[in-house]
Amino acid sequence: MNLGKLTELMIGSHPQKVEELKDYFEQIDKLINPAIEQFTKKKIESIIKMKYEAGTLGEKWVNIKEYEDECKADLKEGIAKKHNNGYVFITINPKPDVSLGDFREKVEKFCERNMFTEYRYVLEQRSETEADMGKGFHAHILLKRNLDYKPYKIGVNTKNTFKTLAKVDNPQILNIQHIGADFAKDKDEYMTGVKTGENKDKKQAIDVLWRKENNIESVYGDQFTF
Repeated sequence: MNLGKLTELMIGSHPQKVEELKDYFEQIDKLINPAIEQFTKKKIESIIKMKYEAGTLGEKWVNIKEYEDECKADLKEGIAKKHNNGYVFITINPKPDVSLGDFREKVEKFCERNMFTEYRYVLEQRSETEADMGKGFHAHILLKRNLDYKPYKIGVNTKNTFKTLAKVDNPQILNIQHIGADFAKDKDEYMTGVKTGENKDKKQAIDVLWRKENNIESVYGDQFTF
């Protein structure tokens, strides 16, 4: 390896005796050779790591990486269960000037993002009469979190997604709850079951008419595997 320039810089430009130069070269070798050896080792380790991550290091290492990934997933699942935050329940109320079509499209795209592995959502409205049917339409969304995404990051991304359609800093407009599996089951039943009390039965009857008129399904997404 040509490190003549480095050697020259380390020796300096002043004339020296042969014996002094010999000793100095030996000292330089003691510094440079271990450094080159350490540098080489780091580069080899870096290349091996890249091939390991790419799955091109051989069958043995592919199997080890798969097992390692399984262990990481189990750990993340355990942490989510411990903190009761493996699921997300969101209620979003768009601004009055937002069209139903734009809102539906935004909700659907949001649910299909990589932040989530499963989703279900319903579109509802708040009217109890046919006269103002469709007034105050909104969405309830239940999502299973991709555990590679922290709850905080999901909150930030959710606000960024809906910031043009709603006042996302108002929790009465955009409400985000990080919940565990038991609470998620309750929310799933709340979305898809029959609601009672406070004239909710009247509102649900109008929901049915409104959905039929606007070609809206009663629920979107697949049944959750809690």
